[in-house]
Amino acid sequence: MKQVNFVIFDMDGLLLDTERIFFRAFQRAAKKLGYNFSFDTYLKVVGVTDEIGKQILSEIYGENSNILHAFYHYQEEFHNIVKEEGITVKPGAQKLLNVLDKKGIKRCIASSSPMKIIKKNLELTGLHEQFDFYVSGTEVKKGKPYPDIFLKALERANVSSEFALVLEDSCHGLQAAVSANIQCILIPDLIQPTKKMKYQAYRICTDLGEVADLLLKE
Repeated sequence: MKQVNFVIFDMDGLLLDTERIFFRAFQRAAKKLGYNFSFDTYLKVVGVTDEIGKQILSEIYGENSNILHAFYHYQEEFHNIVKEEGITVKPGAQKLLNVLDKKGIKRCIASSSPMKIIKKNLELTGLHEQFDFYVSGTEVKKGKPYPDIFLKALERANVSSEFALVLEDSCHGLQAAVSANIQCILIPDLIQPTKKMKYQAYRICTDLGEVADLLLKE
């Protein structure tokens, strides 16, 4: 692994176990509009912004489909589920954050979620003060799989891509990291890596604790 001075975390599915909650929330919102929203369909929009998600669903359901209105309601459903069940932090997260503290490595969140969701979910899990800053997909022209969000993170951190590391769980996030010329470790969540993803990723780890062990060896 190259020298790492800056780590960029995805949030949903990587740091927080929220992808399954988002699926249930969107499924509920779609059902109220009279649509069946399958898990396979959800996998097509994992890791992207709402705007890109709308484009993908328009191709599946049709440009004038009312299912697009679910984007205005799923966050309320998400909130209801979280209120009842809470949010779980992914295994090894705190271990990795402790290692980054020990080594003095800067870190940020770069998530496709809106900023208010990023802040709220990190506060709910007590992780909000453990990152130097957050970048939302709504702050850039093109979200993942385009590299804009990671390039913005590099700019804010004043770090070159060769000294950065991206941690991702989705194919869209991995592609964004590759396009930004940043080495990426993939920790799969809902989507199992394809041959192409295995080739593109610097390494595939089972959890964030394994990433911590790798950094300790450096």
